[in-house]
Amino acid sequence: MELRHLRYFVALGEELNFTRAAERLHIAQPPLSQQIRQLEDELGVTLLQRNSRPVRLTEAGELLLARARSLLANFEDAVADTRRVGRGQAGRLAIGFVGSAMFAGLPDLIGSYRDACPDVELVLDEMLAAEIAEALRRRRIDVGFARPALVPEAGLAQRLILEEPYVAALPRAHPLAERDDIALAELSDDAFVLYPARPEPSVTGLIVAACQAAGFTPRLAQEVLHLQTAIGLIAAGVGVSLVPEAAARAQTGRGVAYVRLAAPAVTAPLTIAWRDEDVSPAVQRLLDLVTRLGEIAPGLARRN
Repeated sequence: MELRHLRYFVALGEELNFTRAAERLHIAQPPLSQQIRQLEDELGVTLLQRNSRPVRLTEAGELLLARARSLLANFEDAVADTRRVGRGQAGRLAIGFVGSAMFAGLPDLIGSYRDACPDVELVLDEMLAAEIAEALRRRRIDVGFARPALVPEAGLAQRLILEEPYVAALPRAHPLAERDDIALAELSDDAFVLYPARPEPSVTGLIVAACQAAGFTPRLAQEVLHLQTAIGLIAAGVGVSLVPEAAARAQTGRGVAYVRLAAPAVTAPLTIAWRDEDVSPAVQRLLDLVTRLGEIAPGLARRN
């Protein structure tokens, strides 16, 4: 039994006339009759009462007509869904991201992706940059937005999205809070609110390296997991830190002063990473969208 047998039978069952069914199927009547005979032989039942005018369906024929309609509809849906998944218009896309990406245009990107691919199920998971590489390797996620960039390794591809400057985040009562800019070395006596330094890569590693280049090793006041926690502790006077410029713009008015760093600037790349050997259509559409949205400000922008 093949799908054409069911299609032929449905046409005949709905028309109850061999001539009209053949015309509807754009075939001659004798081949149609032959295909219906083959179907009956395959099933071992009579589907039509041919000696009546019009042709009538037997009880078995009535049952098969209802089931065949459903089977064909499900098959057509499966074909359509398969094609949409193949074009990246449906399916599932798991995205891992560092929290600071939310201030660097990721919401704009996600919104645009949902508009372009409303039938793709998006699964979002906030994680540390070092966790993104592991999640990609274990196929827990399909794409990751990492800051700092992942350590290069075989099997993972990575693209620079944004090289963003960091600014000093100081309590409002800090002596340097009213300055237009400061040198990083001027924070050498302050304690820092930092993220975990391990596993690597980490933003803390980037900040510590910048401080050491400025002549000091930052003293830890408190270790935190999230930017919002860091901002709250800085506002409470626990310490100072460095935060992405876009995050600073989004956090004004919370008891924290954000001051530019004088040259040399401290910057942190935001990258998009994926498995290079199995780029699905859904992932490719996201990569294409990242490229097209490069003009969003202060959002995602390719500057490599």
